[in-house]
Amino acid sequence: MKRLLFTAAMAILMMTACTEKTAETFKVDVNLTDAEGEMIYLQKFVNKEVKTIDSAIITNNKATLKAPKDNVQDLYALSLKSLKGQVTFFPENNDVTFTGDKTGQEEPTIIASEAQKMLNDYTEKYQGYYVKGYDLYMALREISEDDENAESKADSIRTEIENTQNELDKFQDSFIRDNANNFIAHYILDENKQDYTYDELKEYLSLFTTESVFKDDIQEHVNKLALTAVGATAPDFTLETYDGQKITLSEVTPANKLTLVDFWASWCGPCRGENPIVKAAYEKYHDKGFDIIGISVDTDIDKWQAAVAEDGLTWTQVLDVDHKASESYSIFYIPSNFLLDNEGKIVASGLRGEDLEAKLAETLD
Repeated sequence: MKRLLFTAAMAILMMTACTEKTAETFKVDVNLTDAEGEMIYLQKFVNKEVKTIDSAIITNNKATLKAPKDNVQDLYALSLKSLKGQVTFFPENNDVTFTGDKTGQEEPTIIASEAQKMLNDYTEKYQGYYVKGYDLYMALREISEDDENAESKADSIRTEIENTQNELDKFQDSFIRDNANNFIAHYILDENKQDYTYDELKEYLSLFTTESVFKDDIQEHVNKLALTAVGATAPDFTLETYDGQKITLSEVTPANKLTLVDFWASWCGPCRGENPIVKAAYEKYHDKGFDIIGISVDTDIDKWQAAVAEDGLTWTQVLDVDHKASESYSIFYIPSNFLLDNEGKIVASGLRGEDLEAKLAETLD
């Protein structure tokens, strides 16, 4: 009986070994110039981490890498140790051909799968808008101050830039909506989720009826944004002023009718541009129950203090040294702000320019 069990166990081991040897794979044929003798790596994104699957030395501009077939939605990448960044692609378990050059003089081409073709088409159109916008920005910078028509030319270019951005936004929105049940649309939205509001992302998610890891990432992000959505109680924090005084948000808000939590930095041009507007609102409404907590994400304390003095910011200023407050408020860009009532609930966010004073007037005038 024992011998029979041993024989059965050996049979199972042999079957397992055979299965491992015959596991299906796909290959990646690389044609890369100017990288002779370098090691190229085939990597896979697993649970938001990069895992190396295979590697090879580039010989005569060529290399071949292999990977076991797995989930068709898996994202892969090619990378060289001598270069920063990666070239990502979706093989969908198909053989892949990659052609490019290390110097980056030519756009790389990837022939992989239907999903990759869709992504390539999207990227090509997206790049068209990006290049157009970049050229317009460069044209704006090149306008001479001595040109008597400088202002009118600048206004015209700014209008073109705004129109180009609107066209890009419309293109991306249409692509995501038209392909809502394709994981490539989920991937594109996931890559750009920080550019969308809580309500916009919720609407997109309602259109996604198929599953993907990218959809899960977006949902996770939306769940975090819900913590700072209008109507939510603002995340509490305790931060220090320049002279070491500890400021706790929940101890400040009850004393005011409205409190603005304002994220900024000395090196942020748009932040410095908003400071005079915020200052004017503070001076007009402070005596009516409005206060501000300015949260700097600066790493240079001296530059932070110099900016506070230069811009005449007389309200409470604290430093988010470890960025924990910024993370709890899901801050991707600055300036960013949140307006709270005296119970610490968020009544508005992202108030720029005239919108801040208009919102304050609703409650305080």
